[in-house]
Amino acid sequence: MAESPRSSVSSCNAPSLLVLATPDWSGDYMKSTVALTRELAASYRVLYVEHPPTYTSLGREALAGALADGVRALGRRRARVRRVDTATGRNPIHVLTPPPAWPMNRLPAALYDRVLARNAQRVRRAVQPWLDKLSMTSPVVLNALNPHYGLALAGAFDEQSRVYYCFDELRARDWNGRHGGRLEDRYVQRVDAVISSSPGLHERLSAQHDAAYLVPNGVNFSLFNRAADPAPAPADPVPCIGYVGSLGDRIDVDLVTRLIEMHPEWQFRFVGRITASPVRRLDRYDHVTLTGPTSPEALPDEMRRMDVGLIPFVRTDFTRSIYPLKANEYLAAGLPVVTTAFADLSDLQGVLSIARTESQFIEAVEAAVREGGNDERRRQRIEVASANRWRHRAADVRTVLDRTRTAVPSA
Repeated sequence: MAESPRSSVSSCNAPSLLVLATPDWSGDYMKSTVALTRELAASYRVLYVEHPPTYTSLGREALAGALADGVRALGRRRARVRRVDTATGRNPIHVLTPPPAWPMNRLPAALYDRVLARNAQRVRRAVQPWLDKLSMTSPVVLNALNPHYGLALAGAFDEQSRVYYCFDELRARDWNGRHGGRLEDRYVQRVDAVISSSPGLHERLSAQHDAAYLVPNGVNFSLFNRAADPAPAPADPVPCIGYVGSLGDRIDVDLVTRLIEMHPEWQFRFVGRITASPVRRLDRYDHVTLTGPTSPEALPDEMRRMDVGLIPFVRTDFTRSIYPLKANEYLAAGLPVVTTAFADLSDLQGVLSIARTESQFIEAVEAAVREGGNDERRRQRIEVASANRWRHRAADVRTVLDRTRTAVPSA
């Protein structure tokens, strides 16, 4: 429910954290920024600012859905804020959706920067009243893959420090490849610390900033460990090979197709939103199910049906920067995991099968099926995932944030 910034809210002694995020708070997939923010609410009062929707994106949504709702969204001039209650002992989180912004990603650099400045002022005017209402003075700014607005708003909120949290390679993203890299380079020089979620990102950013830290992605262990309780065994068990996550251009469709064709006696289940048309080729096989997206809360039930979890990614400049959430999610479920060697996952090498060739990948899946329910290996996988809970990752992030609070603020 939206709240009004004109009402008063009592302050507390916890320090203030302003999260300038790219991901929306809600959605049908797991988000590292949201998971970390929930944990950081144990120590900080949090205002989480979503990336502004554009008039173009809202227009597309209006045409695809309820036209009246879309028209209202296009005409919105004020921020929407909702309160998210968290676990006992943590502060509530306020999530702010800014008013619509002008589209700019396809513009040349000079014009892009002018439109960005205008959009950023709209965000500032939406955010400041809520900082005042929540008595959040001199906040720490945690910028989650949002260097364009981070740069345009640097110093706008009298922040005591700025930390950049990078979890994707902006230079390799279609939606922001044109401007993301140059703005990130400039923004990194304006922050007090940089946190990267993968070794690939950390290698690059540690060369640009002296205070660079690696904090890999974690797992909602209590959620995904539910899948470790096996479902009742069917009378005629058939191995189920599964994948959970977005089905986009990172998927090696040729590799997956080869595995599917070699094993018509298995079942294959792909759970997630399809964002690349080649993936739809898999639907022609009778022993393949493409479920579409599902809520995070329903994923344990999906994993409980699986015998092996796949991460069949191609190796590109983009995937090299990924530390996949699904790795620890599969492990928390007790599943054997087979992955391609698309990125540095050496910290999980003892509990993942990492294949460098097509034949190694297929052989590793076959070996995992033969392994069946090896209780000792299953216990090892679950123990590794338990050590990688978001609570532990957030403690590392909190250490970085606290260090910046004692440093001299950036210019």
